[in-house]
Amino acid sequence: MPDRLRVIVRALRGSRILGPVVRAADRLWWGRAIHGSALVDSEFYGAQLGLARLPRGIAIAHYVIRGFRRGMSLNPLFDDLIAGADLPEVLRVPALYAYLVSERHTVQVHPWWDAVDLSRRVGSPGLEHLWSDMGADVEVTVAGRSVTMTVSEFRRRAIVAARTWRRPRTRARAGKGAMSSTVIVRPLQAHDRRYARKLVQLLDLADTAEIVVPLVGVDASQWISAHLLAGIFPELTLRGHRCRAVWGAVISDAVEGRTSGVAVVLDARAEFSIADIRDLEAAAREGAAVIPAHRAQDGTVAGLGAADVGGRRPWGVLEAHPVDDIDTLDDVLEVPLLHGRTLACPLDALAVALTYPTISATELSRRLPPRTPRRVLTRLRPLLEEPQLAYRRDQVGLTHPAIHRALVEPIIDAAGFDVESWPDGGKTRDAPRLRWRAPHAEAQRWAIKICAPAGRQGAVWGDAHFARGLAAALRRRGHMVVVDAFDARDRPTSYLDDVNVVVRGPYRIDPPRSRARAGVNLLWIISHPDAVTRNEVVAFDRVFAASESWSRASTARWGVAVESLLECTDTDLFHPRGVRRTDEIVFVGTARGIARPSVVVPLAAGIPVRVYGPDWRPFISQSAIVARSLPHEQLAERYESASIVLNDQWPEMRRHGFIAMRPFDVVAVGGRVISEEVEGIDAVFEGAVVTYRDAEHLVSLLQADPDTIFADADALARASERIRRDHSFDARAAVLDEAARSVLSADEPGLRHRAG
Repeated sequence: MPDRLRVIVRALRGSRILGPVVRAADRLWWGRAIHGSALVDSEFYGAQLGLARLPRGIAIAHYVIRGFRRGMSLNPLFDDLIAGADLPEVLRVPALYAYLVSERHTVQVHPWWDAVDLSRRVGSPGLEHLWSDMGADVEVTVAGRSVTMTVSEFRRRAIVAARTWRRPRTRARAGKGAMSSTVIVRPLQAHDRRYARKLVQLLDLADTAEIVVPLVGVDASQWISAHLLAGIFPELTLRGHRCRAVWGAVISDAVEGRTSGVAVVLDARAEFSIADIRDLEAAAREGAAVIPAHRAQDGTVAGLGAADVGGRRPWGVLEAHPVDDIDTLDDVLEVPLLHGRTLACPLDALAVALTYPTISATELSRRLPPRTPRRVLTRLRPLLEEPQLAYRRDQVGLTHPAIHRALVEPIIDAAGFDVESWPDGGKTRDAPRLRWRAPHAEAQRWAIKICAPAGRQGAVWGDAHFARGLAAALRRRGHMVVVDAFDARDRPTSYLDDVNVVVRGPYRIDPPRSRARAGVNLLWIISHPDAVTRNEVVAFDRVFAASESWSRASTARWGVAVESLLECTDTDLFHPRGVRRTDEIVFVGTARGIARPSVVVPLAAGIPVRVYGPDWRPFISQSAIVARSLPHEQLAERYESASIVLNDQWPEMRRHGFIAMRPFDVVAVGGRVISEEVEGIDAVFEGAVVTYRDAEHLVSLLQADPDTIFADADALARASERIRRDHSFDARAAVLDEAARSVLSADEPGLRHRAG
């Protein structure tokens, strides 16, 4: 679909009037494509609904209207959640439809058999190849062990599992693993596309621990695939529970009958390394009830344990603080109460606590024997990446605030804060009001706020790397610096910060509302200038933009001083290493939902481009995609080793003279860039960046000898040195630091925004 038409359809789909019509047309289109395939198994689909028979057309209709959103599948060899993780728009379209319109031989469709490898061996899509012959062998390979069964047997097992998905249940399958002194309880909840990885990890622990997997309100694909795996590996014990189960009851069922050893209970929303699990187990063997320092979905601290400090509910200690605030704390802390739904605990103590109905670790910890220490491992910081989709809502009780205040005050002090006031009986707030303690007179507390989400999803955003580089430079200037992901942009602890720097990307971020003292708000616009308004910028004390021409024009248009501050590079990472240059043409970045010309045009002309990034499946052949991501720490060597690095930008950035970060990074390592034309780019990079006017010009440049279009080695080295000197985060941090100090020293704050 052409990009312009794609944008129009997306807009209509969200329309209040025409949206229902467009979405109905979507479902008809999906159903038609699926109806034309031979992959529909109506008996298998009906089994998921508890039906013995179901007409093929009705199965398809139910799937495209409702079923795909619960992970239901039309084929037993196809796991919708796993296949969807490798396909575009899976939150909107059924995975089977997305599979049928993609390069099918490149899609992994199931966690327990390798469709891509089979496709490579047979020269056609592996799913269709197997489904066409019920007597063919399916090789199930998990955790280094392989089992072979026919497609017919695989289908039979899947149907048996499917029939139990919707039934009332408390126990789904009892495993046959040997009793162990350690029980690992690993609940799974609905919509978790990483569930298979979590199950495989458990098999690596099965030699030394008993494994129990409560399936709490899971989707059909999760239920069926987990049962298929447990049928092969008896070390896994499965338990089934409804979505609104009581957390304590789920744990009690998992450890029933065990009173010696330790239990490690993991939160369904987070991922843990094997080392994390071992650390929790080892700490529990010392006789303590132990939790990690979970991070909430927005990246802030979820709570270092909990305490009754006078509010309406227990306070998660340092809850809603940036995770940077706990870096100075001891590795192990004693806390009044536990917090969250991950814990490791001696089984005898856990058995005592579970005799009462408990729906969270906080309430459970009140019931533990008095001599059981409650501890937090502050270096274990798993992110709660998923929303809470299982269990009943927490209920809380309160005990003795004075005692708990005395216990948590040393933690607050060690983190660098003083208590200004405690909650006043829950009338206005539940958390204590703190004051940051500056380590020296010149130090300030800076908060960098970015548009990237927290965790794995945001880690690939350029904004996240940008914030890290800026934070390191500001710390070298003696400041305390925290970084807030987009969802933490207005966290309730923002009142502690002296300076807020909003790095304006695709979304608007206003200055925090929760400020108790005069602070400084700086805005640095690095992309999407068309979305920025005067109403947005006047809320800030100083405004910067990564374009000289746009800064001048905006100052004149709005009567608000907008200062030029170009993007830059992180010289801690991007510097020459002496890596040998290859003949490879490289692009690193996401597709952004469009056919980016610097990638699509060369490939269409037969010029090989090695692409690193997600979301490219709808636009280019999978053979051009080297990897869905490239670790940030490997970028410098990849850029230095490339013959040419390609660059393009958001159209409005190019139109308004915003130069992206990539050319700064590439030239800093001594690399060469071919980029779209952007005002000022030639002057900044002096021969290390060559620009193209249109598609034909881009192809001609890439067909030429690179040594004839770029500056020579000496000139590239000079350009690299100058970029690292004049366009580093340290240089930009100096400008921002001076701006913040000038605002703080201004006698008339009301005049800060006057142009000129």
